[in-house]
Amino acid sequence: MGNFIIKEPHYIELESFHQNDTKIKMYYNDTFELKNKFLQNANIFIGDIPVLKNPKRNLINSLLIGKSVDSDHTEYDFDNSISLFESMKLNRVQACDERLWSYLCHGPYYNYVKNRYKPNRNGQIFEVNKFYDYNEKDQGTVRRYLKNRFFTGSDNRTLRRNGVALLWWAAELTHSPWDRWDDIEKKSKDKYYYTKCLFDNLDLFQGLLERTIGKEPKIVFTTLDVIIENKLTRSGQRDLVKKINSDVHIYNYSSLSQKLIRDKMDSLINLN
Repeated sequence: MGNFIIKEPHYIELESFHQNDTKIKMYYNDTFELKNKFLQNANIFIGDIPVLKNPKRNLINSLLIGKSVDSDHTEYDFDNSISLFESMKLNRVQACDERLWSYLCHGPYYNYVKNRYKPNRNGQIFEVNKFYDYNEKDQGTVRRYLKNRFFTGSDNRTLRRNGVALLWWAAELTHSPWDRWDDIEKKSKDKYYYTKCLFDNLDLFQGLLERTIGKEPKIVFTTLDVIIENKLTRSGQRDLVKKINSDVHIYNYSSLSQKLIRDKMDSLINLN
């Protein structure tokens, strides 16, 4: 069961559940009660809905709940992204429909989202089903988790945070750019060459694709080339993107060739 979206009236009701101290209990279990009468048929998947791989969680992770540990398990993100992207027939307008992603997060991929992500703040992890054990601040963390991971808006920022939308949009924005834009040099026979780079460090999604420079493919993919070829660490990547964001306000990158953009970025790496 996958070719559905949530009907508009129920979407408004569903979106209010995480703010309701009683309804929030619906997120306690491994399945979410989403009645058929709330669903609207939609032509979403080409064939069968793909199964997304759940991240591995072991006993040690479960014992560390409440302590400072990283809640993001990225090992299958790239595989899941390609599997989902290739099975869905969407254009970008359809892919901005919040009712679609909320259906997938509460329906077929509910268990996946709950396993892939956990409520966390400053490295401390919380459990949704312990909501009533927490103080008001910690409860707020749980509520924000439900809002960000199970719902979305139409803007890049919320689409990146949604537990399933991120997978589709990452592939959509980065696959085979040499076939879609002029002046983008072909780097690989693999159409998902840049998608893999993005999932190696999801900070890049925010640093590149959510900012102004994300509207310029020449800048985005040249930046990724520099990161890949120089094997930049995460701190090196953040530093480069910060410099680029400052530099584009001084120089008109959009008017430059990809080669000239690359020359400028190479100089930025060595700039202290």
